[in-house]
Amino acid sequence: MPTYRYQALGPLQAGEGSRAFLGLAISPDNKARPVVIIWVPEAAERDATLLAKIRKETEHAALLDHPHIVTVMGFAKLDEGHARVVEFADGESLRRILETCKKMPIRIATRVALDACTAVHYAHVAGNDDGAPLVHGDLRPETMLISFQGTTKITGYGALAFAPREVGGQRVKGRRVHSAPEQIIGGRDAVSVATDVYLLGIMLYECLTGAVPWAEQAEFFDHAVLTLPLPPATPGEIPEGFEPIIQKACAKKAADRYASPLAMREALEQAAGTEVASDEELAKFLETLFPQSHQLRAARRHTIDAGIADFVRRQWADQDRKETTPMMRAVEVPASMIPPGVPAPMAAPPPAPVPAPIAPPVAAPVAPVAKPPVAKAPQKWTQPEEDDDARRDEGRSTPWLIALAVFIAIIAGWWAWRKAHEPIPGADILDAPRQVKVVIDAGPPPEPDAGLSEPDAGTDATDAGAPADDAGLAAVTVDAGAPVAVVATEVTVTIESNPGVDLLLDGKLLGHTPWTGTLPPGRKVFTLQNKALAISATRAITLKNEAVTESYAFEKGFVAVKAPDGAAIFIDGNRVGTAPIRGEIPVYEGSHRIQVTVGQSKWSEPFTLYGAQRVSFNVELQ
Repeated sequence: MPTYRYQALGPLQAGEGSRAFLGLAISPDNKARPVVIIWVPEAAERDATLLAKIRKETEHAALLDHPHIVTVMGFAKLDEGHARVVEFADGESLRRILETCKKMPIRIATRVALDACTAVHYAHVAGNDDGAPLVHGDLRPETMLISFQGTTKITGYGALAFAPREVGGQRVKGRRVHSAPEQIIGGRDAVSVATDVYLLGIMLYECLTGAVPWAEQAEFFDHAVLTLPLPPATPGEIPEGFEPIIQKACAKKAADRYASPLAMREALEQAAGTEVASDEELAKFLETLFPQSHQLRAARRHTIDAGIADFVRRQWADQDRKETTPMMRAVEVPASMIPPGVPAPMAAPPPAPVPAPIAPPVAAPVAPVAKPPVAKAPQKWTQPEEDDDARRDEGRSTPWLIALAVFIAIIAGWWAWRKAHEPIPGADILDAPRQVKVVIDAGPPPEPDAGLSEPDAGTDATDAGAPADDAGLAAVTVDAGAPVAVVATEVTVTIESNPGVDLLLDGKLLGHTPWTGTLPPGRKVFTLQNKALAISATRAITLKNEAVTESYAFEKGFVAVKAPDGAAIFIDGNRVGTAPIRGEIPVYEGSHRIQVTVGQSKWSEPFTLYGAQRVSFNVELQ
């Protein structure tokens, strides 16, 4: 398994209390892919024993390899803290899907249930280190994900060591309604294969009816789970053949349930027959609920695109620094490319006196250069005959050495051009033109001679007018394949909203709605804020070469808070009342923070409302 380094980008916006962030996994060969980084709680950071347990569970979960289980990549230590890293499956949780469509068509719900049963059975068979089945124990719509490609995936394997708990080990609010009878009695650790079967049955019941059994029973919930039969569904919601399957899966006694998720799957397949959606049908269903323009989906894609773009820019910057650093490199020329009669390159001679600048080298035939007469100084002794022969050979070799230098210059220029045109991952994000200056040792300059031909007008690898940076060094400017710049025309954009909000783009205030202005084409993610009304939301628009008018209406959701009497309740810093608060608090959709204080005790939690969603908080302060 390759060793990755990780970079956090921003919140995944997976729901209330989520510690999941979008991030990048960067491989040793500098390829980036999106992942999800799930931070461990602060309590685990301070507890070495718990941290070791989380690491062990995460590493074991990383061994699971199944298309319907979210891949766990490993346990990592980042600057911000420890985290589990899992694949980015690019989809929505089953909980968010049910909040949007209330209940699912029978064909769609059957597809989800079949795939979930397959994944959970695989984990049971894969087992723990001690050979016991690997039981999930926390199966619910929040831990099931449907990708936009139509694949159901189970999440949460390896995360049970630090899942939130209530006093006594029982499940916290929100998780408690998805509990088997044995978990109500013995806490979340009282799990078995039959527990997962029960939770799969409750999940299928909710997908078909849009309701969790006995969720509204409040303080009588435990009694209902332990003693009451499943509430009857509205006629037509649950197919006749499915009713006995759900009843058997949700039996009070573990021994009365299906022996395995695989047995439950086989019963569902037999009852459904051909009325099961394909992956493509599931993907189309999801697209109707969360189109690509959906604010959350668009915001996630924007976060990933911006992160990858920044990573690629830094890669380009590193490459630029390397390419523009002046240096001399030895060029290895294959023997087959050396002109006949030219000796193989020898070690570099001692530095010669600095010659005058020369014109850029060209790949043209070079006529022999006449050797100028050399005035001989008086000698006290006679040079051996073989030294005279060596000087004559040197004179004959000089033109060929110049030709070889020219040839090497062209090869080096071609190599630089090729390197500049190599595709780089994510390079489509960058459109800045680039040039590379290649410095080549051209050897000693030739004497001016009428026999030297003019540069070939058809040669595009070198710039015939490029000056020499230093004597003997020819500067060749190579076009690195800069894309053609397209001047974007401005597009007229009108943004309207009810109520009015401040409109921001890339953190800069554009104005207050209704707003009209011009922007270049492309994908824009606007932030819409009204601090007085606690509105904070994002909207994505793809601008083309035509005017655009967008109108947004912000709905109100509702917040219910149960807190100790006398506690002060704040939402986004504004005091909304003192506990006990009767009824629900209307709050506009968007991202918010609730805070409850009693004396010196303080509790705070971020949350997000989507449309007319209802959320509730049960706060207990010490």
